[in-house]
Amino acid sequence: MKKIVCFMAIALLCNAFADDLKIAVGAGYKKPVVEVLKVYEEMTHSKIDAMYGNMAQIFAQAKQTEIALIIADKKFLEKQKELSFTNYQKIGDGIAVIAYTKGVRFDGIEDITKESIKTIAMPEAKKAIYGDAGMEFLHNAKLYDALKEKLLIVATVPQVSSYVSTHEVDVGIMNLTAALDSIDKIGGYIKIPQEYYTKIEIVSGSLKACEADKACQNFIAFLQTPKAKEIFTKYGL
Repeated sequence: MKKIVCFMAIALLCNAFADDLKIAVGAGYKKPVVEVLKVYEEMTHSKIDAMYGNMAQIFAQAKQTEIALIIADKKFLEKQKELSFTNYQKIGDGIAVIAYTKGVRFDGIEDITKESIKTIAMPEAKKAIYGDAGMEFLHNAKLYDALKEKLLIVATVPQVSSYVSTHEVDVGIMNLTAALDSIDKIGGYIKIPQEYYTKIEIVSGSLKACEADKACQNFIAFLQTPKAKEIFTKYGL
C-alpha cells in the first residue's frame, strides 16, 4: 500500500512539473533572468521551467517542447522562419563591450590592435547576437583583416566571459550584462560605440503556447514591473 501511495505521489509531482510554464533564455542573459525568476516565484509561488543556451540550441528546443516565451534579441527571433511569435515586449537594450583580463592595459577600442593582445574571444555570429555585433564592429571599424588570426570563436557569451576571467584570452567581445556579472574577475571593459553595430533590442517573444496560458501572461506582466526592471537595469539592460 505504501508503495502505491508513494508511486502516486511521484506521479503527481511529475505532472505538476510537466505543467510548469516553460521559457527559454539567451545564454548571455541567464544571470538577470535567474534573479527575476527567483523574485517572481517567491512572490507568486509559481514555478517556471527555464532553459538557457545559444540561439541555435533554443530554436531546436522550442520546436520539440511547449516553450511559451523566449527572452533574447529581437532581431534573432524575427529572422528565424520556423517559430511564429505572436507578440514582443521590450526588456531593454543590449550593449556590446570589449572586456579585458586582469593585467592588460586597455584604454580604448583601438587598443585591441596592440601587439600585446594575442587572443580575442567572441561568440559565433550565427549562434549569438554578440558574435554578430562583434563581427559588425570588426568590419565597420576596418579591424577584421588585422585581427582575424587572433580570434577564438566559441558558442556562447558565458564561454567568452569564462575565458577572459581565467586569463585564457587577453580580451573578449561580449555583452555588458556578462561583463558586469564578472567585474571582480576581469580587468574591466570598454563599451563598443553604437555606430559600429546594429542596435540590439532584448525582448520577451511570446509563442502560441503563451496566448491562452494565464501563467505566461502573468509572467509577461511581471517583466514590466518596477522590481523586474530594477534587476534588468542592474545587469546593464
